[in-house]
Amino acid sequence: VESSLLDCLHNYINAEIVGGAIKSLQDAIDYLTWTFLFRRLLVNPSYYGLQDTSPEAVNSFLLELMTTVLTDLEEAGCVQLGKDDDPTVAKMEEIEPLTLGYIASYYYLDYTSVAMFQENMHEASELSDILTTLSDATEYDELPVRHNEDKINEKLAEKIRWPVREDFEDPHVKANILFQCHMSRLALPMSDFVTDTRSLLDQAMRILQAMIDISAENGWLKTTLNVMYLTQLIAQGCWENKNPMLLIPKMPEKIVQICQKRKIGSLFDLVSRRRGEIVRLLQECKANAKQIDSVTDLLSKLPVMDVKYRLPESGKKDAPAACGSYVPIELRLERSKPVRGKVPMHKCGKPKDEGWWIVIGREEDDELVALKRVSCKKLTEVKMDFEAPERPGCHAHYIYLISDTYRGLDRHRSFDVVVDEHEDDAQNDPDQYISKAMVKNQNELLGYAVVLLRK
Repeated sequence: VESSLLDCLHNYINAEIVGGAIKSLQDAIDYLTWTFLFRRLLVNPSYYGLQDTSPEAVNSFLLELMTTVLTDLEEAGCVQLGKDDDPTVAKMEEIEPLTLGYIASYYYLDYTSVAMFQENMHEASELSDILTTLSDATEYDELPVRHNEDKINEKLAEKIRWPVREDFEDPHVKANILFQCHMSRLALPMSDFVTDTRSLLDQAMRILQAMIDISAENGWLKTTLNVMYLTQLIAQGCWENKNPMLLIPKMPEKIVQICQKRKIGSLFDLVSRRRGEIVRLLQECKANAKQIDSVTDLLSKLPVMDVKYRLPESGKKDAPAACGSYVPIELRLERSKPVRGKVPMHKCGKPKDEGWWIVIGREEDDELVALKRVSCKKLTEVKMDFEAPERPGCHAHYIYLISDTYRGLDRHRSFDVVVDEHEDDAQNDPDQYISKAMVKNQNELLGYAVVLLRK
């Protein structure tokens, strides 16, 4: 039995750097000497490309191996090695994890995936671009393309909405096709494709979460919202032009026209109505008793959210914020219905609990200034802070409360932040903050990574 650590050594070392166990090149080499790989290296050196087992040869092998690994992690943006003007080995005596490294470790992703997300996404990525980036993740390298499946992939590509690369033997192209078949709810030609789709969906949520974190870290409001919307589309198995009311199982198609006549313009408006009114609407659609019971029971499980906010310190007319200072905000999330089990209508992988994102952005600059993931119970209070604009004046900001599963139940509201030219050195000290739109506090990520490593 030989070690397989070399196949995933980059991710292993990255996780140890994030966990704080490795802080220098020497730490990395010492850590490697405690692994099964090192023990087998001395017993079967030729298997791992080692010429002899003399101390000099082993030290040279480990030094070259770890230098290559750390250099690759630095090029991927996962770690920072010393100062730029240091020699190659000297700079590796100071190793610090970066945001991409934290995200890769937190979500169990390959370091090349997070580097590719950072490179391929931009401030105005559309849904089709994001789906292509998702499909190109390293996690889908092993998606099987069996004999003659390239011909089946080509036929399926003619039925989907967005074009794909014409390399139908590529597992990433197949992944893109299967994602679109899932959202179009197309019948798949064989059971192997059903199994492959299930495998895709099982990994999709954590990959999308990482893409959201990377986009938010860059402050891209539009792209972050689009990744969240794509998460909903994959979770519900639908396209964005599908009316959310029609995603309810057994919902009559006439409900959309009837609701429009009653000035009920969205699923949120429908869910907010009393049960008796919903029953009358369904009866007007000629729904039978079983349909009515099924639809009303499911609608009773969907949350109706209300968002309230307060600026406790600065950003108001009577207490304007300084340019570039950090503005605290307190949010109060209320739901009219209690949480009842797992998410209904979930079409992606295993049953899950509902989750929500709170996004604060400035649409005038298309900039995301704060993001937080929460689970909303009956009443949830959240404290956040965000960076005020650099320009004095009254600036419109928006709060988005977005579900990670439901479509049509998102909430958003606007508020103004008043900024003047007054300087506040204490609030503008950049050393107090890691970044202006840090997705997760790095200490929390560090603690989470340590727990995972102990497991």
